[in-house]
Amino acid sequence: MSKKLIAVASAAALALAALVAVPASATTITSVEIVDSAGVTANAASHSSSTSAVVAATSMTSRTLDFNSTSSTTRNVVRFVVTAASATTISVSSTGSVKLSADVNDADGAALSITTGGTSLSKAVITGSLSYTFYAYNTSTTAGTVVIETPGSKNTYYVKGVATLAYNLVGVTFPSSILSGETAGNTNKNVVYFQITDAYGNSVTSGATATLAGTGGTFSGAAVYSSTRKRWEANVSGTTEANVAMSVTLTTTDLSANGFAEPVDYAYSSVSAGSLAAQVTALTAQVAALKADYNALAAKWNKRVASKTAPKKAVATK
Repeated sequence: MSKKLIAVASAAALALAALVAVPASATTITSVEIVDSAGVTANAASHSSSTSAVVAATSMTSRTLDFNSTSSTTRNVVRFVVTAASATTISVSSTGSVKLSADVNDADGAALSITTGGTSLSKAVITGSLSYTFYAYNTSTTAGTVVIETPGSKNTYYVKGVATLAYNLVGVTFPSSILSGETAGNTNKNVVYFQITDAYGNSVTSGATATLAGTGGTFSGAAVYSSTRKRWEANVSGTTEANVAMSVTLTTTDLSANGFAEPVDYAYSSVSAGSLAAQVTALTAQVAALKADYNALAAKWNKRVASKTAPKKAVATK
């Protein structure tokens, strides 16, 4: 075969490969409209990274899907409206904890449960109706993705949940001893610290009310979140009492009727206060007093034994 024929054959093969790689039906996505708590974002490139993930207005405490068209404050899902350039199939998939749903209500108008969501959807759009509407939601505050594809386009958007209700006290740590003279600063030895999560286990770092109270000491009251130590903190201080009782109470709403476990909203502990040396001295004095009382009783008993007025043997003193 001549070099000229080889060149012609190679060019024909490349042209054929190009035709196979870009089919005539490679319809592109012309717009993606995202409706969240902030309103409508057209061609939403601003949500194409995990640090700029789109969020709904509130968390899914009802365990049902909500996209109220007249009030954005109750929305716990994000609505996507995808428009293609021409008739095609629009496919949607999700990663992470993101779930997808073609609707928020069933055929009777009742809100769908969060358990009905899946990780893939698709719809064939036709001329005259080239848009596809679906909903996405995430019960985790860690962003996941929504991937929208047609034969000629692939768009990725990030969606994350929001923690709006403090629900559980986690890892409450009380001091093992209370020292008198300590200040109420959050770095001293008398600190009480813990984490707070929502009903889905997401960390809550603001907007929660957890209160330290008790008897036998001075208590700081409402806990404060430390962005340095990454924990909620409160203090008991300035006590000279023999014992201190402490409790932490979290203000929350019981969502067990919605299918969650009951909240963990209370923790309690009691410890001895003052210096260890003072406690040892006090206990030693108590033991000495008990020993003296015993020896006095033993002496009286032994005296009766010696005088034959007691039928038993004498006892040894301590």
